[in-house]
Amino acid sequence: MSEDNRNRRDDDEHTRKVSELFGRMTPWYDFQNRAFSLFLDCWWRRALVRSVVPGPTSTVIDMAAGTLDVTVSLLRRYPELNVYATDICEPMLLYGKERKLRPEERSRVTTLVADARNMPLPDQCADAVTIAFGIRNVRPRMDALREMHRLLVPGGRACILEFAPVSTPLFGPLYHWYLRRIMPRLAGLVSRSTSAYEYFADTIEHFPAPEAFGEELKQAGFPFVQHFSLTLGVVHIHIAVKG
Repeated sequence: MSEDNRNRRDDDEHTRKVSELFGRMTPWYDFQNRAFSLFLDCWWRRALVRSVVPGPTSTVIDMAAGTLDVTVSLLRRYPELNVYATDICEPMLLYGKERKLRPEERSRVTTLVADARNMPLPDQCADAVTIAFGIRNVRPRMDALREMHRLLVPGGRACILEFAPVSTPLFGPLYHWYLRRIMPRLAGLVSRSTSAYEYFADTIEHFPAPEAFGEELKQAGFPFVQHFSLTLGVVHIHIAVKG
């Protein structure tokens, strides 16, 4: 087996395991997000949605949509939009669709079980692509970034909300201690997702710094890239505009 084929097999296996992990977490996922972030995750997602600019297609693709928090926020902030809510984990999409969408919103949402690396959607079909806390789970990440570029109309935006390592002298060590030592134990009190939160801590600590991730976006074809931080640099919103 060639090295490329071996890497592809490993990446596909990683994707399968991530889907299964989130499937197991689905009933507790929203509760844990709120509890462990002190409800800041709601504010972070709203900030992401505010970075979207509707355009000629009146369509947004919400990648790694999970239980549809961002999708719902998009629908309610921009009444003219239609949203493709996509994720590799079908149980999360079904959970969000059944519990969060109002009857009048259902016709504006298409849920789609799809891999961010290879989306079954046509070129230039969306004004914006959003992804909240999902890009760090994708391997190889560049495949998903290039898919975002392909899906966007010229001038469209990829709007990415993601954690990053925190390097400030006092807060950084405390934050990473919380990620490694406290958060998995708290997760174990309400579910069997201790190993999942150990995995989350690992992906956060190994995600590139904002400037380095910006360079990846440029390599994916986006000429205009910016980012801004929230909550002492715990999370960042990256905006990449297609030329």
